[in-house]
Amino acid sequence: MSPTTLKRPVVTVNLILVILEIIALIHDCMVFGPGLFKWYTVDSNLLQLAVSALVVYYCLKNEPLPDRLTRIHFISAAGLTITFLIAAFVLAPEGGIRYYFIENVAPINHLIAPALSVISLLFLEKVKKQPLHMILWPAAVSLLYGAVCLVLNALNVLEGPYFFLEVRKQPVSVIVLWFAIIAVLCLALSFAYYRIKWRKKA
Repeated sequence: MSPTTLKRPVVTVNLILVILEIIALIHDCMVFGPGLFKWYTVDSNLLQLAVSALVVYYCLKNEPLPDRLTRIHFISAAGLTITFLIAAFVLAPEGGIRYYFIENVAPINHLIAPALSVISLLFLEKVKKQPLHMILWPAAVSLLYGAVCLVLNALNVLEGPYFFLEVRKQPVSVIVLWFAIIAVLCLALSFAYYRIKWRKKA
């Protein structure tokens, strides 16, 4: 089987991701305007758009995927999985399944993009084994996002966008608890993805 044939599923899945992410981004820009980037979900999907575009680019040029791209894909895949879990188990029970998983581009942002991102990363993209410390990156990026939002909330520049980031309304214990939950989730997901990706490799 030729290298081009092997890369065809990778190109197909990531082209689909690029198209869907562009559709979602256009919709979100129209609905939220410049403020859309405050959402972790939007940021994770935008990062995946860049990752998928680069994956397609390197595959079409018949070049190996760079290590840094694989590491960034780990960040976007873990981030998208977090958006799915938070939407499914925290936000949807209060705001409704329809709003978070059925209406408008919600299926792309919260379900389809996370699934395709993980499938491409773990089962389709052929890359060399990465160092284990790479699993720290998704947690670090997520905590950095949270820290920036906390500062902006404290300065009254931003409200939310998630209840546990509203530093002027939530007790410190709630904020610390949610930061810990998200950090642990990121680490657990990244470690699981790492083991699945390279379970048979030295």
